[in-house]
Amino acid sequence: MGTPADLNAYNQKILRYEWESLIFLIAEDIDINYMFLAEILKKTHVQVLWAVNGQEAVDIFKSGMAIDLIITDIQMPVKDGYTATSEIHELYPRIPIIAYTAYSYEGLRERVLLAGARECLLKPFDSRQLLITLRKYLFSS
Repeated sequence: MGTPADLNAYNQKILRYEWESLIFLIAEDIDINYMFLAEILKKTHVQVLWAVNGQEAVDIFKSGMAIDLIITDIQMPVKDGYTATSEIHELYPRIPIIAYTAYSYEGLRERVLLAGARECLLKPFDSRQLLITLRKYLFSS
């Protein structure tokens, strides 16, 4: 990092959600939900990639792209979010995976965490909740 001033500037960028060097993958089959997430992430300046199903998300990871974090819906066609999360986590266990869903049932959170996600958000969630969750899993040890 260099000097203490450099470290302080870096920490301030993290706190202000200025993460321009990062690449996120959003796995979401519904356009409006993807646009909602992409709009929240716009202020962070991250590069956003979009997978429209779980299989596409797994394929993007297997392609060797340097993804820093994945945000995934649970209910998707071709390959659901549980399966995609499990496969990605098995290959890349250090990549933070944040799952979300509109459906809530007993055991949901445990099932998502067992698949390898770090967190499971329930819709509706607001932009602040999402950004705080992302920062928590990107920059904490």
